This record gives sequence, C-alpha cells and structure tokens, in this order.
Amino acid sequence: MGVPVLSVIIPTSGKPERLVLALHSLIPQTLCRGRFETIVVADGPAPGTDAAVATARAAGQPVRLVRTPALGQAAARNRGAAAAHAPALLFMDDDVLLSPDYLETALAHLADEQNRVVRAPVYLLRYLAPFRDPERGIRYDGQPLHPGAAMTRRLVSRQAIVEDWPSIARQCVHRNRFERLVSDTLANGPAAHRWLGYSGSGVALAKPLFDAAGGYDEDFGFRWGAEAIELGYRLMRLGAEFRDLPGIFSAHMDHPRGASLDSFAASFDHFFAKHRDPAIRAIERLILGEDRRPGSLSASGAMPAVEEI
Repeated sequence: MGVPVLSVIIPTSGKPERLVLALHSLIPQTLCRGRFETIVVADGPAPGTDAAVATARAAGQPVRLVRTPALGQAAARNRGAAAAHAPALLFMDDDVLLSPDYLETALAHLADEQNRVVRAPVYLLRYLAPFRDPERGIRYDGQPLHPGAAMTRRLVSRQAIVEDWPSIARQCVHRNRFERLVSDTLANGPAAHRWLGYSGSGVALAKPLFDAAGGYDEDFGFRWGAEAIELGYRLMRLGAEFRDLPGIFSAHMDHPRGASLDSFAASFDHFFAKHRDPAIRAIERLILGEDRRPGSLSASGAMPAVEEI
C-alpha cells in the first residue's frame, strides 16, 4: 500500500457505540481506501474503543489506534496529527457519519490550494439523543426500545450506513443555530468572522498549514466550545481561505453533553483572554442568542428543544 494522501483523525472517549458507526461511514467512501488512513485517538481509558476498532477492522476498514492519557480533545487531535502520514488532514468526531463522497470531495478542494480550509454542513439526528446505543435502541438508563416502536425504523445500523446511505440521508433535515451561523458567515458574513469556518466534524486542511498555525491549543483541556474555532482564528491570521462545501455533509448522532456544556463560557473566556479581539465576544453572543448556555439536559437525559452548538 502506498503513502496515503489524506489522514482521517478521530479523537474518542466514552462513546464506543457511536464510534463503531462513525468508522463504518468510512467504508463506503468513494475515495479509494488506499488513498486515506484512519487514526483513532483514544483519550484516556475510552472503554469500548478497542472493540469498536476491532469491529471496523473486521468489516474491512483499516484503523490505527493511538492512545493518550486523558488530556482533552485538543491534545488528542494534535496527537493524531503527529501520527499522520498524509499531507492533508481531516478531523472527524466520533459521533458523526460522513456522506459517502465526503473524503473525495474535501480532498479535491484542497488539491489546488494549500492555504484552504474546507468543511461541510452538519445535520443533527436529534431523535438519537436518548440512546446510548443508537443502533440497537438502548437508552442511557439501559432500557431498550419496544420492538414494535415506530422509532426502531429510524435507528442507525452499520448495514444501512454501508449499503443504504439514502435511508440515513433522508433523516438529515435539521441544522442548528450554530451551523446556520457558520454557513451564513462563510457566504455573506464579515471577513473578521470567517474563522468560524473551522468548525464541525469533517474539517480538512493541508498538514503544513495545520503545523504553521501550531495545531490545537492544548490549554483548553476539557473546556468545550471554542477549541476548534480558536485554531480557525489563528489560521485566518495566516491568511487561510475557508470554504463551506456544497453537496456533502455529515450527520451528528446527538447525545447528552452533560458537564461539557458547563464549560462553554470558560472555553470562550480562554479564547478571548488569548487574543483580546471583540469579535470573539460578538460571536459568543451570536451563538448563545437568548440562551444562558447553548443547550441543557432534560431530566430524562434527552436534548430539549433549545438548540445547542
């Protein structure tokens, strides 16, 4: 096998049921399998990760597994980038599904411009939020769906991902406020805000550009909310071009965010303290809208009607 042209980097911690589905979305990619590599970075103990990776390998998807202490997403992504063999990187979350032409399309848009950052719309499969296992319909309290429940027809299976992607694509109808903000900004927004283009799962860029920006800021630790767009801010200062790609998309298998939501403000405080740009606070206000924070959990553990980022 030759040297890959694209490295797909997936940090993970504690979501093995979603990780195995995310990895299966790489199996039907139109980009030849030998042209990309997949690196899963287990951040901390990450129970169930070995089994998820083994299942993907058995299904025909090669995966390299990198282990790190519990350091947070920023550090895990940096470790994945350091292990990458390809000249281009694509950062994917462990709870998303990429449309089958995602990798090929992203790579094509990077091929003629080494200073470009590309991403694509993210749709939310919000109805999956109550399920720890979105394939078998097992809730976070351990209770399974009743076999005759209508929701069983909307669960996500490995077979559907690989053999019947249109059945999943039909569920991709909802984009949250943040996703709409990103697309609107890249299409019509002020140049000072275009760093929002480094967001979502499936952001891709040339490795030399990633290295020139210094990678993710590991001082974010476990603070969630701004660790990706802060890198986008530094890339913007290097003159990077941000592009929202039409025709491809990812599907986020929603889940309760728990304590991570509580760190949203602290994440933006770190971002602002580092750069002191009023645009950072302006974007924070746009993301939050009238909400105290970008989402909250109901007593049942399901996501409420309030949209999260």
